[in-house]
Amino acid sequence: MMNTGFQSPSIPLRSIHRLIHHVVSQLHFSFYRHQRVVMDFSGGRITNDCGLLPLRAFDRQHRLSESIAELLSEDRDVARLVHDHQALLCQRIYGIVAGYEDGNDATRLRFDPAFQMLADRTLEDPLSSQPTLSRWENSVPARDIVHLNGLLLDWFVRRCGQQVRRRGEILLDIDSTEDPTHGQQQLSMFNGHFGESCYHPLLLFERHTGCLLSVRLRRGNCVSYNRVVPVLRPVLERLRAAFPRVVIRFRADAGFAVPGLYELLEKHQVQYAIRFPSHQFVKQQVQQLLTMVQQAQESTGQEYRIFTVRHHYAPIWGRARRLCIEMHAPEERLPVRCIITNMDQAPSRVTEFYNGRAECENRIEELKNGFYADRLSCHRFLANCFRLLLHSFAYNLVNLFRLRHVPRALRGLQIETLPIRLFKLAAQIRQTARCIRIRCATGWPFTVLFHKVAQPFSSA
Repeated sequence: MMNTGFQSPSIPLRSIHRLIHHVVSQLHFSFYRHQRVVMDFSGGRITNDCGLLPLRAFDRQHRLSESIAELLSEDRDVARLVHDHQALLCQRIYGIVAGYEDGNDATRLRFDPAFQMLADRTLEDPLSSQPTLSRWENSVPARDIVHLNGLLLDWFVRRCGQQVRRRGEILLDIDSTEDPTHGQQQLSMFNGHFGESCYHPLLLFERHTGCLLSVRLRRGNCVSYNRVVPVLRPVLERLRAAFPRVVIRFRADAGFAVPGLYELLEKHQVQYAIRFPSHQFVKQQVQQLLTMVQQAQESTGQEYRIFTVRHHYAPIWGRARRLCIEMHAPEERLPVRCIITNMDQAPSRVTEFYNGRAECENRIEELKNGFYADRLSCHRFLANCFRLLLHSFAYNLVNLFRLRHVPRALRGLQIETLPIRLFKLAAQIRQTARCIRIRCATGWPFTVLFHKVAQPFSSA
């Protein structure tokens, strides 16, 4: 039986502070002309991350991280347990939000008072170390990972349901991306499209809310459409059950143009626009019109964009489907673009709708750059699946917080700007017999914004 919660007795915090103060002497600086500058490390409990407290209050109010912990099976020795799932989750997820993406940061933050409060520990109890977190990440079984993936969608249904019904539409964007690997990770393989060894995760976002509804880590050399139907089927079933009268629309690039996906979307009455590879038969059907467009462009020097529609029958489909074709001149790389769709709108409107899927790239960029979802450095593939889910939950937690409590004028900001404006707040923390008193920096430039966001969670 794996014991991931045991650790040796810790040194009292006061003893650590005395040791640091004894070893590190005062520092003196002479560059300031007006007065002598003396620096030491006797300031007490000080943290950079007190801005995370309103986020934790929001989390607790809606039982978000608690719902994650409830799905994790416990196979550790309870008699020797020091850190439960809830404390480990909070330490890991809020560390990702605050920019401490590696497990190595855990050892340095064991006595950080803000993170101790976020994990509901006393200020004298250290948080888990890096080895404890690593053992915990490697202990999660595959069945728990499957259940946790469904929780991403559950958060969306429970917390965005009213907004979805008011808008009357759910817009799904699916895409894949690369997570580069640098070591002996299981199922890390070379991908010729990306030109490197990587994982190839599949990501499903809801456009209007920015929520991540499903994530699937895959081997590095798989093609884009691998596992797309098994990933999407339970999502559509749950959305149809929760929102039977809401229109669901779907967009994807040419890497997902496969018959099984068309059939699944049509079965659940989903309106879709999927980029269709410009096969030779498509070019043959529009060659005469394309020649006319190119000749007109050459004679006038103006840009031309012409749309047409074809209904194409393929034996593998068993039926005809609508193709919206765009011809563009001048354009050397791809003069003919084609979209397969079941929407009955004009081809220019269908193309405009499809082109909006570029916003999905921004969501992927936020997940990878703002929440470090490409830091999958565990050896075991299942451990990396769980780690990707932790980064995904951190993203969704902040995204839901932004939708609910950030002023409307600021909701359009990229999600990685929130730590700068809200979460990275320096403060001194002092524990008394009656309360824990937090004194924040007086000159912090975002004080008014923080007060507006935190006020709903403040009790008299």
